[in-house]
Amino acid sequence: MQETKSREHYEKVFAEFNEWREKREKRGVMTINEEVTIKVYKNTDIGKYSKITAYLKSESRGHTPKKAAILERAHIEEFLTRACEKEYLMIKVALIMGIFAASRCCDLTNLKSTDVKDAGSYLLVSIPDTKTGISRKFTIIIEEGFCVNAIEICRKYISLRPIHLTQDRSFLRYMNQKCTSQPVGINTLEKVPSIVASLLNLPNAELYTGHCMRRTSTTLLANKGADLTTIKRRGGWKSSAVAESYIEDSISNKLDIARKVQGESNVMRSENDGNNPTRVVINGKEVACEKTKNEMCITINVNVNVNK
Repeated sequence: MQETKSREHYEKVFAEFNEWREKREKRGVMTINEEVTIKVYKNTDIGKYSKITAYLKSESRGHTPKKAAILERAHIEEFLTRACEKEYLMIKVALIMGIFAASRCCDLTNLKSTDVKDAGSYLLVSIPDTKTGISRKFTIIIEEGFCVNAIEICRKYISLRPIHLTQDRSFLRYMNQKCTSQPVGINTLEKVPSIVASLLNLPNAELYTGHCMRRTSTTLLANKGADLTTIKRRGGWKSSAVAESYIEDSISNKLDIARKVQGESNVMRSENDGNNPTRVVINGKEVACEKTKNEMCITINVNVNVNK
């Protein structure tokens, strides 16, 4: 829907430009260059227009693009636990699939029932047609330490699917504890994160847009220390730029760097002096030791030489 609105806006502006250009052509101005236009259509490369490039860079300086808010792991678990399934079962399943797969709302909208396979200990979900043209597969598992069973929630929703439907869309409207034959549209799926935020009384619930699920999934993955290749494969990105931004913004990554810069080195230090048995601290943790301080110093020197 948003892409349609943007396209209509661009086409309107381009039509106005063409009308302006035709008037100039009547007055003898025939050349289209960087002094008069930024071309959108007709395969014109504006990269060679240095003045336009410089102007766009100067105008965008200081601009901070709006990003969808991110749900924390605790928020996800709280919603799946607290929300009543009589009302929120479809929302729960959409949230699970959106986050497990780092899915766009259009991917969930086009998802077919045949794309979801129950393998017993996990669900295998295929997304064959994505915005970037890269097909992806993901699994829904019973996560260790998670107090809810995501697989069972999905199975319960799937079991309510009416028999002999003429269309094969996976997400169907849910009401009165039943699924109807009416497929869920993209506008409804885009509201899933804001519904979650509203139920949890999170501030600025409107900032939890449809893209929240994709951002949340990738952020959680980056916070676990995933490398660039893993994040790109998970999100289906061809370019590294987007994936790198998640790693750069990862709080866990920043904390890890801070520990490496400011943390204690892996060196032993003695708590006592003299030749009596000493307590040794390694990275802030006390280690029992029967050797004297002098013996410990000799041992450290030997280990360093061997490692070299």
